[in-house]
Amino acid sequence: MVNLVNLKDKEDDMIYDIAIIGAGPGGYVAAIRAAQLGAKVALIEKEEVGGVCLNKGCIPSKAVITSVDRYIAAKNLSRFGIKAENVGYDYAEIFARKEKTVQKLARGLGQLIKANNIDLLRGNATIQSADSLKIVSQTGNQEIQFKNLIIATGSRPISLPNAEIDHSFVLDTDDILRLETLPESVLVVGSGASGIEWSRIFSGLDKKVAVVEIAPHLAPMFDISISEAIEKTFKRKKIDFYTSTKVEKIENKKVSLSNGVELTPDIVFLAAGRAPNTEIEGIERLNLEMSGRFFKVDNNLRTSASNVYAIGDVTGLFPVAHVASHQAIKAVEHILLNKEADINYLNVPSVIYGHPEAAGVGYTENQLIEKGIPHQKSVFPIAAIGRAVVEEEIEGFIKILANDEEILGAHVFSQNGAELIQQIVIAKSSGVSPEKLKDVIFSHPTLSEAVHESILGVFGEALHIPPVKK
Repeated sequence: MVNLVNLKDKEDDMIYDIAIIGAGPGGYVAAIRAAQLGAKVALIEKEEVGGVCLNKGCIPSKAVITSVDRYIAAKNLSRFGIKAENVGYDYAEIFARKEKTVQKLARGLGQLIKANNIDLLRGNATIQSADSLKIVSQTGNQEIQFKNLIIATGSRPISLPNAEIDHSFVLDTDDILRLETLPESVLVVGSGASGIEWSRIFSGLDKKVAVVEIAPHLAPMFDISISEAIEKTFKRKKIDFYTSTKVEKIENKKVSLSNGVELTPDIVFLAAGRAPNTEIEGIERLNLEMSGRFFKVDNNLRTSASNVYAIGDVTGLFPVAHVASHQAIKAVEHILLNKEADINYLNVPSVIYGHPEAAGVGYTENQLIEKGIPHQKSVFPIAAIGRAVVEEEIEGFIKILANDEEILGAHVFSQNGAELIQQIVIAKSSGVSPEKLKDVIFSHPTLSEAVHESILGVFGEALHIPPVKK
């Protein structure tokens, strides 16, 4: 059990060093870091601790992806001399495992909050003034005072023009995880991480999938090499996709696209469009400056109010869970230690899970070209690595964009791509030059050798592919 505080019993000790609205990956990390630094902390949450990521996003979707990957692998065991007949799946059991995974992690998080003596306050936060909150819950209204406030309220799915979420035919990211049985066909609108991942899930479980993307390529936020690799994979898996296309109309469960195609899927999964949760009750009392729909923050995550900070999706800076967690630490350390945040968002990795994983950090090749930044390019095929051949996982590549002094961008399409990109992120964040990375010894046989080879390729020195003709 976590610390569910009865505020009325603590009237003499109600001023918190930091109050945090929202207990997602930004809010709860901020609370733990503040507690580590000796602060008295209130963590306010109206729904589940862990936020969207733990309960409705990152974790449950990855639990399902893991089951799908195991299913696909089991169907191909004969290649390794293993006989496994009549391989099938039970989605009810996949669903149950997903739920158990979330519950297990939620219990662990509750124990962490309790162990750090953080006061978890259940209810809706209403801002009363620049230093006080009212918490509205079913058990009544209670007030606290604070010296500093961190807003970590995240974001929510929203409808798109001509695609209104109705939670029965047009589903959002919350709905898709509540499905206990699978449709036979699905139209996925949007090809960001969620759209690609769920397309892989449905296809992997032998369902008919089509994807609509308004941009010219799938996964438009990634390097073009990643987009093209995903498109190639989708074609091979017979996943239909329509780029430079949008939904024109949905009527009587018939979907009309802007390219003239009409589809009749069992469901539409709206995997595009989220809005920041900035409409906090009483927020107008703080008179915070906005940047469009988002709270405007400085380099230390501080808003226009000197004692109010914002982190995560409400800032609009980089809406992923790991950025929210990092911003949380930096905001708390600025509040309590006066330490500058100094976050370089070019060092933030992005990942699309499934098989193979797609990952990237830093500039894309097109961005470097548009900005006129000189660079060298190295692309090393995973198929040239012994470990990949041993495991018969030869699809993919590592692409490095660099100059003599630094890695400017890196893009991976491979099994364990999320782990491979992190090795490059560590080097990039630490300012390790490509020249220095050449001298690092990598274990053999490992997929990590592809990282080394791709760095060597920047200098035309890759060992396990033919020399590039000049």
